[in-house]
Amino acid sequence: MSEQLNEKLSQFIDDELDSQQGLSLLTSVRNDGLLKAKLRRYQIASQAMKSGHYSHVSSDFMDKIHEQVRKEPTYFLPRKKAAVNWRKAGLAIAASVALAAVWLSSKVDKQMHNPFSTAEVVAHGNDASAEEMHARFKGYLEAHDNSLYVNSVQAGHPYARVAGYRQE
Repeated sequence: MSEQLNEKLSQFIDDELDSQQGLSLLTSVRNDGLLKAKLRRYQIASQAMKSGHYSHVSSDFMDKIHEQVRKEPTYFLPRKKAAVNWRKAGLAIAASVALAAVWLSSKVDKQMHNPFSTAEVVAHGNDASAEEMHARFKGYLEAHDNSLYVNSVQAGHPYARVAGYRQE
């Protein structure tokens, strides 16, 4: 059993074990202190053979570092207020003003080129009833009819007149 375990440790260090065997070996190493020390010795030997250098680190080195980190106090200092970058703020305001100027100038140009925009407002402004509008329209037509000025007699007129007809 010990010979197989030594061989598995050597294969683990050389990265020759598959993932399942490596996990089972690591769980057994975690539970056994002697096996952990043997793995550390194998790692040191492997490092010395591969690189030619050896750096000895005590077994409780990592535990000491963790303990020192845990003992350090935690300081909750207030955050500094972020300094206002006036240059960026000025550029943002200038861009906003330029955008507003372009938008307003395009609105004014559209109103200048559309002569019916004011007529539309006038047409919506009169809220007369249909009968009143019909009577006013009829009066307008009668007032501007040519026969009214000539005869001053109101007579029935055809709906359409032929202004000119040329036959070839």
